[in-house]
Amino acid sequence: MTDLLIRNVDPKLKRELEKRARANGRSLSEEAKTLLERGTAKPAADVGFGTKLFSMLPDEFRGDDLVFEVDEPVRKPPDFE
Repeated sequence: MTDLLIRNVDPKLKRELEKRARANGRSLSEEAKTLLERGTAKPAADVGFGTKLFSMLPDEFRGDDLVFEVDEPVRKPPDFE
C-alpha cells in the first residue's frame, strides 16, 4: 500500500470528515479512503428515471398490470358539443 498526504485541508472540511467517520464507525483514514473510492468509481450505466424508480420497489410490488377497483358505476363521459 502507498500513502497519500493532503496538505492545506480546510479545518471545517476536516471536522466534517471526522464527524462523518464517527457516525459510520470508521477511522478518519478509512472514511477518507471510502469517499475517495466512491468519488473515483466508474458511473453506473446510464438508466432512465423510470427504470431507477422501478428498481427501488420491492419485488412484490413490481409488475406490469395495474388494477384499479372502483366501487361506483362507470359514468358516461361528458358531451362538450
